[in-house]
Amino acid sequence: MATRNIELIPYVSFDGNCEEALNLYKEILDGRVEIASRYDNPAMKAPDDYKNKILHARFHFGNQTIFASDVMPGKSGKGHAGRIALSLGLHDEELAKRIFDQLAVGAEIGVPFAKQFWGDWHGNLVDRFGVRWMLNSSKA
Repeated sequence: MATRNIELIPYVSFDGNCEEALNLYKEILDGRVEIASRYDNPAMKAPDDYKNKILHARFHFGNQTIFASDVMPGKSGKGHAGRIALSLGLHDEELAKRIFDQLAVGAEIGVPFAKQFWGDWHGNLVDRFGVRWMLNSSKA
């Protein structure tokens, strides 16, 4: 089996604030957001106040891509990824700290960003949108 052509693309679900989250991540990670579709398609049967929410989007930064969407009203995006985190590996402590500090606004900090016993700088948090992030910076 040729597994070299398989891509892993995290898909993150939000409770109506996907666009806000992606725009923040875009600023922090110098990325690009592509909104592929919204809930305005009549086949989605979304409430009027939800028609502008994101059905599918792609967020690109560096060589990475994350897919994202708002979950349909009445369904919760919380708990779906309780055991999953988005982990960023960097080789620049200052950049890693800056990204961590920006994601930390309104977040629940799990481990403050600091030098760890294994020698790398590390911190993790659950951001204000409920997404768990882990940042690790090691020397190249």
